[in-house]
Amino acid sequence: MAHAHLSSPKLSSPKAQSRMTTRGLLAILAAAATTVLAAIGAVNSALPAVSNVGEAVLKTLNIPACLSYADVYAGTQSSFRKQGQIWREYPRNSAAFSYEFKEIRRTRDEILLLNATPRPDVPDAASLVVHLPVCGGTAVLTEGLPERSTNLEQV
Repeated sequence: MAHAHLSSPKLSSPKAQSRMTTRGLLAILAAAATTVLAAIGAVNSALPAVSNVGEAVLKTLNIPACLSYADVYAGTQSSFRKQGQIWREYPRNSAAFSYEFKEIRRTRDEILLLNATPRPDVPDAASLVVHLPVCGGTAVLTEGLPERSTNLEQV
């Protein structure tokens, strides 16, 4: 059985050596691309798992996704500010508040504020609750039985 050597007439031509070099280079590039793509796939599949673990820890500890609660939620029409044990709603560009609320519940997603201001013109004022989204979003007002909801504003 004959062995091919560089001195062999079959491989001594520049064209034959070029084919060998090109094939070797393509094989190296294919191996490198496969390795890189496999690594990217592994990272992409691992990231959701890490993210899910972090989210589970935050849920267990009742910590919001944005990591903290604020004492001021500014909206497009008004702002809600916690002052001591009371939350107050201030119309935009006003130093005087319009309404007062008592915080009745706080979750990692929302802060629930029960109306504490007498409102003789609102039949369901006693059940009026503002839902402030902890990490921003649309504030919602609920009232009455059965409960009705109204989107208030972005905060």
